[in-house]
Amino acid sequence: MKIKLPQLTIPRLSLALKFALSFGSIFIITTFAFEGFVSETSEHFMEKEIDTRLQTKSEDLSDVYELGGIQLVQELIKRRTEQENSNTKIYLLTDANYNKLSGNISSWPEEVPKTPGWTEVEDESDTPVEFKFLSVSLGEQYHLLLGLDTFKEEELEDQVFLVFLGALLLSLSGGIIAGIILHKSLKKRLTLINTTCSEIMLGRFSKRIPVSKTSDEIDVMAHTLNSMLDRIETLMDGIRHVTDNIAHDLRTPLTRLHGRLERLLPLAENGSNRKHVEAAISEVDQLLITFAALLSITRLETGELETNFKAISLSDLIEDAIDIYEPIAEDKGQKIVLQDKLKDLTVLGDRDLITQCFSNVLDNALKYGPADSTITIDLSPSETGAKVVIHDEGSGIPEAEQSKVLERFYRVESSRNLPGNGLGLSLVAAVIRIHNGQLKLENNNGFQVEITLPTK
Repeated sequence: MKIKLPQLTIPRLSLALKFALSFGSIFIITTFAFEGFVSETSEHFMEKEIDTRLQTKSEDLSDVYELGGIQLVQELIKRRTEQENSNTKIYLLTDANYNKLSGNISSWPEEVPKTPGWTEVEDESDTPVEFKFLSVSLGEQYHLLLGLDTFKEEELEDQVFLVFLGALLLSLSGGIIAGIILHKSLKKRLTLINTTCSEIMLGRFSKRIPVSKTSDEIDVMAHTLNSMLDRIETLMDGIRHVTDNIAHDLRTPLTRLHGRLERLLPLAENGSNRKHVEAAISEVDQLLITFAALLSITRLETGELETNFKAISLSDLIEDAIDIYEPIAEDKGQKIVLQDKLKDLTVLGDRDLITQCFSNVLDNALKYGPADSTITIDLSPSETGAKVVIHDEGSGIPEAEQSKVLERFYRVESSRNLPGNGLGLSLVAAVIRIHNGQLKLENNNGFQVEITLPTK
């Protein structure tokens, strides 16, 4: 039996937090390295000072031995042991067999080798005492042992470490506070940029990124982006004016042509001529619909179209759309089924635009779904609002083309023989975008369009 371990999810860090953590880590590592260097250096100099003191004392006693013999050395050691603290300084003079001749300890310590050289000894008792010993020979018959207590030096090292630790904690606290301030400041400014970009993506091209008075790199970037947005707005205004002018200039003669064709229709008594006139009227109607859809998409994307956002009962709206398209479905033997009907599910949006959005999706489902099939509409709440899934039993759209069908006038090759202008899903995408919703296309035993609209 295999036990599946839970997967740990590592939260994503913001750029501001990464900067704060990076600077804090570098500061801590640098402080630790400096503390180590200072500790090692101070320890080296204190050890060197102790060695110098012991070496000086041994040289002085060796000189006394050379001048006055062993008796003089004994007198000098006796005098020094009486004057100096025996707990911190050790003197011991022995004969060739290491028997005591003079000094403030009774015998040669077991921890110290009976050979010339340096030795460090630490007492393991509750009150540890650390000594450093220097053993030298006086002539060939005598041995001299000198020792100094190093506990104070060790205590000084510990105090230096505590001072550095306190400074590190103080600096770390200051670094954390500075990091939090940097994080909040940088996050606030980046949020303003993201908010402005989101507004522009909804077609509000007049929005600009706020610029502070610091004139730092983010302000330079904001100035550059604002200049770019100024240029984009100018180009979009030019395109919008050209599109509007073309649409208005062509709609007027097309409307006149439509009227003349309708007046001509009663005069076309011949069945063949009447069919030609009706076909011409249908083509003109399709052109007028295309221009109307094109103007609507342009105004939605540029934010020019006025909207009336309010709370809307999504289930009632979908039921109204179903009532409109049910007769068309019955003509093809199709059936529209609404699942999970929730009367209290409301969203915030423009009723006319959302109605047009669902009408376009439902019209495509009926158009591209096979005869005697079922179109299913599933309405349910989501984490951010309400989700509507419209599913038909058609052949669907190839995955490589699903993003392209949201572009204007793009049509899948297999549907070019069917009526349409390739603007239906483009208009749907524009409406969803202006409502801060989400649109997802997917092949799932047919084709389904998933629309998510926020409730706030």
